[in-house]
Amino acid sequence: MFTGTACSRMPTELLLEIFMLLTPYQRTLHACVLTSRRWNHVATPVLWKRPQFSRLSSVELFAASLLTAHRLISPHGERTSPYVRLIETLAFSSLPEPDRNNPHLATLLDTIVNCMAVVSMPTCDASAWDGAQTSALALKRSRSLSRNDDATRPHSAAALPLPEGTEPELSDKHAARSSSGSELLAPQTVDDTQLHYAALSAPVAEMSASAPCYEPSSHSVPAYTSTLRQLDLRFCKGVRNYSLQRLAPKLASLTVLNLAGGLRTDITIAKLAQHMFQLRRISLAWTSNLTDFGVSELVQRCKSVECLDLTYCTQIEDTAMFAIAHNLRNLCALSVAYCAGVTDIGVREVMSACPQLCVLNVAKCLRVTDRMRKSLEQQRIVAQCDSFEPFSIYNFAKKQQAVFPKPS
Repeated sequence: MFTGTACSRMPTELLLEIFMLLTPYQRTLHACVLTSRRWNHVATPVLWKRPQFSRLSSVELFAASLLTAHRLISPHGERTSPYVRLIETLAFSSLPEPDRNNPHLATLLDTIVNCMAVVSMPTCDASAWDGAQTSALALKRSRSLSRNDDATRPHSAAALPLPEGTEPELSDKHAARSSSGSELLAPQTVDDTQLHYAALSAPVAEMSASAPCYEPSSHSVPAYTSTLRQLDLRFCKGVRNYSLQRLAPKLASLTVLNLAGGLRTDITIAKLAQHMFQLRRISLAWTSNLTDFGVSELVQRCKSVECLDLTYCTQIEDTAMFAIAHNLRNLCALSVAYCAGVTDIGVREVMSACPQLCVLNVAKCLRVTDRMRKSLEQQRIVAQCDSFEPFSIYNFAKKQQAVFPKPS
């Protein structure tokens, strides 16, 4: 009697709110999907929108189901399963630490992302490509001549301009690929310092500014679209830097990215930034390898970032602060807590150049004076807040904007 009367009269909006509250309880939500056709229609998008993983075996089962459906529906990758198109968020930070540090997690992430990506061939102007390639090669030659004291030293292949969708060529001692190219065999630690920074800075920037893509239309590199909007790899050290670099073209649709505590390098951040133009929030907290170069590469390409978390990035200095101030005009929340290299000069530059700024966390910044902290408070900018939860500074900024609206 209850099923035929009360449940049938319950508004769809109320059912949706109830199912949203059941998101952390996947088994219960799955039971709701099997209750009736009406509940199935409402609960299925909620169940697939944000899958919950409690252990690595659940990730394996999820990846295997996606791969099976992908092969049956679209063996050539031109379209995806209707269930895959419902996925918007992937979070692996809730896994136990041994599972987060397992290298097999990188293979599973690669499988899931490949199943979600849809190939679309962009158009490209050959003349624009030729001009960008010529300027990039000239700049590479000038930099290589000033960098190499030994005239007989061969130029590194990593210094050549990289087309979109490709990655720096690594030697056999770094990584070996399988015949299908879908997974890495016997990976070893990649020394990112051996890759020239010039390969991912000015040459690629000039190429991206001169042409919409990196190759002529006759040999276009595939562009990828996906429904994935949020990716949480917080403290997932099993996903290595070279794995992220390979997946960079297929993560172009991300708006939220959490890489806190993952030992990411400047080269990895620069490679990701080449594709993630829609990025709005990113966390690089507890990344001791990150320097001003990586931050500059990020903000120069991802100019729509509103929230940037650099907590405990100990190598960050005022150079990164100047790059943030000159590129992120929509920035509303920034955390440089525990960054001893940040001074009053960098803080003042960000404060004056970002009109939407509501939170500038400078907790434990020893070179930021009390006078500057008072200046932030006078501008109604929060100078110290808890930044240990993911994107907590963004929540602080939204609350601050609600109380003290910023002029548009």
